[in-house]
Amino acid sequence: MSSEILLVSNLRKSFNDLLVLDSLSFSVKEGEFFCVLGPSGCGKTTLLRIIAGFEDYEGEILLKGEKIKKPGSDRVLVFQDYALFPWRTVIGNVLFGIESKLPKQEALKIAKEMLKLVALEGFENHYPHELSGGMRQRVALARALVCDPELLLMDEPLSALDAQTRMEMQAELVKIWQRTKKTIVYVTHSIEEAVFLADRILILSKRPAKVRALLDVKLERPRNRFDAGFTEISQRVYEFLKD
Repeated sequence: MSSEILLVSNLRKSFNDLLVLDSLSFSVKEGEFFCVLGPSGCGKTTLLRIIAGFEDYEGEILLKGEKIKKPGSDRVLVFQDYALFPWRTVIGNVLFGIESKLPKQEALKIAKEMLKLVALEGFENHYPHELSGGMRQRVALARALVCDPELLLMDEPLSALDAQTRMEMQAELVKIWQRTKKTIVYVTHSIEEAVFLADRILILSKRPAKVRALLDVKLERPRNRFDAGFTEISQRVYEFLKD
């Protein structure tokens, strides 16, 4: 995990006269779990949407040396509200991104492999309304992974879950990341979540967002929330956020 896969330089974004992002510059390494943390309303989701190619911007964003100008199959955005199709089964939702691109049996094989990866074997024919919140988020994650993106963009995907399920899903997400070796850019407003998940944490200021800090999280995995090192890094993050 050394080469840079994403390079953001002097990124600015305004909506009419409202400046949201102000001269952001940072890079993300290939295979890294990179968390973006900041106050509510500071532009974290806007940043993800720009990287996904859904918003125009000033400055430069390079993905593997190519400027991001529009959405592409090399990036997938996972939403907080799952964004599943209620009329499709679990396997139907996971197949959505590849069913028109691959032969039927090949697509089905890959989709089943992704469901196994996210521990949803046996739920292929269930519908979203029959699943718990954590299971729905696993379906959304499998649907993203099946496209084999270079960059997995996640917008507070666990924030709607209860506390216990959220902690369980954080641990599962780390395991899935370790198996797939995907590069993840993960937006959160939770200090604890960022410290538990991230290799590095980008801390943004209030709007218009500027880079306050970029911290390395040098803790062994699996991480213990009650460890002294975990508490120390969490306190450092808090100090940057409160100023």
